[in-house]
Amino acid sequence: MAANGPSNGRFIDSYDPEDPEYIREQQRPPVIREDVREMEQRKRVSLVLHSQSFRDELEEIITTQLQKGPQPASLLALQQISDLIQPQSRVNQSFAAGFGKGGVAPSILPILDITRANAEKYTKGEKLLRCKMASVYRLVDMHGWAGLHTHITARVSQEQEHFLINPYGYLYSEVTAASLVKVNIKGELVDMGSTMLGINQNEFTLHSAVHSARPSIRCIIHLNTAAASAVSALKCGLQPLCLEAVLCGKIAYHEYRGAPVILDEADSIRHSLGPFSKVLFLRNHGFLALGETVEEVWYYARNCAIACETQLNCMAYGMDQFYQPSEDTIEKMLETERSAEPAVEGKKQLRWDVGQREFEALMRWMDNAGYRTGYVYKQPVVKVERFLKKFGDVEVPPSASSAHDLLANEEEIDPIIKAAMSAKKKKEKTQWLNAPNTSQSQTVEVDDDGMTVKTTTTTTTSKVSSSPAPN
Repeated sequence: MAANGPSNGRFIDSYDPEDPEYIREQQRPPVIREDVREMEQRKRVSLVLHSQSFRDELEEIITTQLQKGPQPASLLALQQISDLIQPQSRVNQSFAAGFGKGGVAPSILPILDITRANAEKYTKGEKLLRCKMASVYRLVDMHGWAGLHTHITARVSQEQEHFLINPYGYLYSEVTAASLVKVNIKGELVDMGSTMLGINQNEFTLHSAVHSARPSIRCIIHLNTAAASAVSALKCGLQPLCLEAVLCGKIAYHEYRGAPVILDEADSIRHSLGPFSKVLFLRNHGFLALGETVEEVWYYARNCAIACETQLNCMAYGMDQFYQPSEDTIEKMLETERSAEPAVEGKKQLRWDVGQREFEALMRWMDNAGYRTGYVYKQPVVKVERFLKKFGDVEVPPSASSAHDLLANEEEIDPIIKAAMSAKKKKEKTQWLNAPNTSQSQTVEVDDDGMTVKTTTTTTTSKVSSSPAPN
């Protein structure tokens, strides 16, 4: 705009009423003027944030504060702003810190991605299984156990012999509920999921042989980490040197000779596995963890992986330094672990399956981190108080779950909440039945000529009794 007035005069004198730009601005609607003003402010802020001098100064402040010790909330906020403005400065650090410690860079890809359009082709049980399977893939990735020969399979249907497995070529941090591939016992594709990728046929053949040998096994995890491969190559195998090794139970071993493409190899795996073992070491090829549920297979896989790492650490001090617990000690350790139940005052104890409590805690952690696992919790973290008189819309907070109505089930509702909802419905019905019923009637008197002489309005109030009608 033109400024005609003196620089030291009044602000109004700096505007020229005849200036075309000033006239055009005054003719704009107030809403548009406000939008233009906000756009100019955003432009100025964007110029400041994207300036190299601001980036350098912000990075210097964060680096200096990080070297001093504790990280206050304000510093973390500045660091997030720095990552948003200059993400490339933190990429290498995040990946180096994650992979160097056996983890991965953080991922925010949600696990429950089954849309309503795709939900129709999956049964309710398969939806839950897909969410659990994808969550296990994420857990394996977070623990740094993901690898080319690491696979997880789960039996979908006992009748049709369908199985879920990850698409070959997907990172474990990318696996979601909808991306899992469904195949039959021969490895033939039944449902490709949300990707166009196939599966690792050789690795699935190994899983297929185990599934055929033990029909009661629903889920299998094959871990081929450095520690697992090292222990599988030892003649002594896995030794009961820690609690995790004891919890693995009876360990089976098999001389691995590649994928069991022939019937004799499948029979050999069946013979080596036996009817009760839940951990099978493949010589020089890691181990297989077996479970009747996803929670159970994660329980054995985690314990066995930790036991392998513990044994390798102990071997650095020599084999003669190992202390082997007796059979009685091992039985007492198992009995103590199985009988460990938390005491809850005034409430009936829930029956937890093997590994269910630990797996539910991990799912709760992942949901709080924003992964949206879709897991249906057996025991909500929120404490529910018993109440009989007050029934409000927010009396009972929802349990922590991201499954929403997609995975809701009446049988999974807490009995206390179910009783409260039933009592509330009865109370509302009683109030409606006992509510006064008001009606009006009009009486009109007319003469012989049809003219209205008198109009009488009568109001009648009656109550409908909630007691049953007599026969």
